[in-house]
Amino acid sequence: MIKVENRATYKTKLNLEELVQTTFAALPRNHTAGVTRVVFVDRILDRNVPADKRDKLPLLYHPKTPVSGAWFEIALGPLTDQKGWWQRFVARRTLRVNLTHTLLALMGQHYHLNFSHGRKKTEYEPAIREYIRKGLEALREQDNSFRMRLMRPLLPYLDRFARWLARQQRKALQARAKRAK
Repeated sequence: MIKVENRATYKTKLNLEELVQTTFAALPRNHTAGVTRVVFVDRILDRNVPADKRDKLPLLYHPKTPVSGAWFEIALGPLTDQKGWWQRFVARRTLRVNLTHTLLALMGQHYHLNFSHGRKKTEYEPAIREYIRKGLEALREQDNSFRMRLMRPLLPYLDRFARWLARQQRKALQARAKRAK
């Protein structure tokens, strides 16, 4: 059982502990081994992070030490503080998705640093992105809400459309690179 601490002063309508537990329940149990707690704060205040990056940093992974296990720090400020009423509205509406994505990114970092051997430092980012994608798919498979039951038959078509859009984007980027030469 992972301990969830809410040290943030931001008022959210989300049950943060339930969000953390459902996100981790979708992952294999051995991936969460060694993680002791998840802490929600307003801003990251770690002295090891440069001061200019602290305000914008939404997450921080604290690796295992001889004294304590690995733990995650998630800042709600960068995820919710936006300029303009529309951006604040969108940030509030997408907070659950952003927190889930943040938790999966931290878990991917924890997994690849501790349990996935034989990777170079340059290979971590693509591996973590793939871990996040697979984690989101696992969460999607576990979701049995009414909206998800309606969408489930359409998902193969939407996935195919997303792959087609990605292919078109790659072609456009390649054509632009050729014209630039």
